[in-house]
Amino acid sequence: MAARAGVAESTVSRALNDSSLISPVIKLKVRQAASDLGYIPSRQAALFARKKTCMIGFVVPEYGSFPPFSRPYFPALLDGAVLGAEARGYWISIVLNKVSMPVRDYFALVESKTVDGLIFAVTPADYAPFLDLVEVGLPFVLINNYHEGLSSVDSRPLAGMRAAFSHAWNLGHRHVGYVTGDMRYRNAIDRLEAFRALAEEFDMLARIVEGDFSRSSGYRGGARLLGDGERPTIIMTSSDRQALGVLSYCSEKGIAVPRDLSLVGYDNLYPAQDLIPALSTVDHPISRSGYVGAELLADLIEGKEKGPCQKWLDTGFVVRESTGACPRRRDEGEVE
Repeated sequence: MAARAGVAESTVSRALNDSSLISPVIKLKVRQAASDLGYIPSRQAALFARKKTCMIGFVVPEYGSFPPFSRPYFPALLDGAVLGAEARGYWISIVLNKVSMPVRDYFALVESKTVDGLIFAVTPADYAPFLDLVEVGLPFVLINNYHEGLSSVDSRPLAGMRAAFSHAWNLGHRHVGYVTGDMRYRNAIDRLEAFRALAEEFDMLARIVEGDFSRSSGYRGGARLLGDGERPTIIMTSSDRQALGVLSYCSEKGIAVPRDLSLVGYDNLYPAQDLIPALSTVDHPISRSGYVGAELLADLIEGKEKGPCQKWLDTGFVVRESTGACPRRRDEGEVE
């Protein structure tokens, strides 16, 4: 091929690997020669020479009670990660975290050239294992989690939740209930802190019950908030799945949403718009998080970012049919 193109053998290799050292004219000549000779370059050989797999490990927890991709969060995050990886010339490989894999197992994946780096989809606020990964120089990115000294992509809840509070205030609501997420996780902690700050900012009476992001915890939280004492006129939850649980409780008890109670979720995953009533919810850019996470990991692998690097996204708010005028204000004619 070198003879046909009239160049040195080393130039052929550089041209086929799109080296910036080779001019566009020479690259075209080499590729034409390769086409004439029916040459198909070996991707595996090229990757081996560059000591890269161009594969990113997408780490998801293995749950005993349900498959991880049966929940809409993981497919949404994976969609973004696949697109972000593809844009940078990488592929995604699913890695199941079998009850807290030891650090050495993750290191082995990279050392054995199985993957070039890792994206962690869901992780608790226990950072010691990840600090160990930093010590051994393993490229990785946390999604929807963050800690000093670790590379991560996360979304700030305050903007979206402030829009939700403003919406509730304008509808006449002054008493709000909240069902927390699983407090072992950073995003549950941050959302609760934002809720408390905003309840004070908007001077709203607030009642908080603990949950764990699940539908069943939303049902239990709804029962606690609505079962005794003065009921809140609006309930906010830490996930759309929890809001679905609150809806189930209300349906059983004859509480009409939004006539008797307004409801706000968190995430804006695809089931939210298909619920009856369609769910008003904080818009959490989950797919975008996956995309940005894959880009950041590619930068870390290729040395374009030295790390640690934290990327921050903002949340929004989507108004749908599950929020309406506060019943007391509506009955008094103060809110149309």
